[in-house]
Amino acid sequence: MPARGPQYEEGHRFVAAVRVLAHREGRPPTVEEIAELLGESREIAYHLARGLAERGILRLLANPFETHVEVADHLALEELSREEHGPGFEEDLREFQERKKKDRDEMSDFFMGDGRGKQKKEKLSKMEEEFRKFRKSKDSGDD
Repeated sequence: MPARGPQYEEGHRFVAAVRVLAHREGRPPTVEEIAELLGESREIAYHLARGLAERGILRLLANPFETHVEVADHLALEELSREEHGPGFEEDLREFQERKKKDRDEMSDFFMGDGRGKQKKEKLSKMEEEFRKFRKSKDSGDD
């Protein structure tokens, strides 16, 4: 199923957020700032930003640390679809987030679960005790 593009209403809302933040901050806002203002997840904000940039509405200014957004052609917003969309994208995103959480949990279990976390803590504690004994013997030998 091809990814659906941004719709008319959400495109206008996103561009309005870019304008408000650019005015308030005195610079092009980051995608994360836009997501926060709109109350959207970071993933949805990036999806919308890329979709609007593909249509020439926005320009994405990426550097190694963050991506800033500026309005390129606001008139192109009028060409966006005005059709109502179903829960497709939101459902896909929710499933993706659930898979990511499951993967994180599995990795956590791999490193810290099944008693391994306790074994790791015990090993570190033993190493700390041996280091203290070593320092104590070294300090008493230097006197």
